[in-house]
Amino acid sequence: MTGCIAQAVSEDIFLGHDSELADARWFTKEEVRKALSDNAGSPFNPLPKGTEGGLRLPSSNAIAHMLLKAFVEDTWGVNSLGSTATQKDA
Repeated sequence: MTGCIAQAVSEDIFLGHDSELADARWFTKEEVRKALSDNAGSPFNPLPKGTEGGLRLPSSNAIAHMLLKAFVEDTWGVNSLGSTATQKDA
């Protein structure tokens, strides 16, 4: 399995090429951070009261979960400008 992180050039989402996806949308870093906290690492854990219908994430051992966690913790190796250089390197 391969996991990738990329930077979008547009907020437009086109699903016409993928018959398996019925819906897609963007989430903010804060929404993902909250989902990581609320979901407690498993889509099978019940959501806390009042958060039904929120973002559900894969289990903590899934590569998708690890990529989302790296995104919110800024440990994915790419800064907000899309460069892999750190401030020290620049």
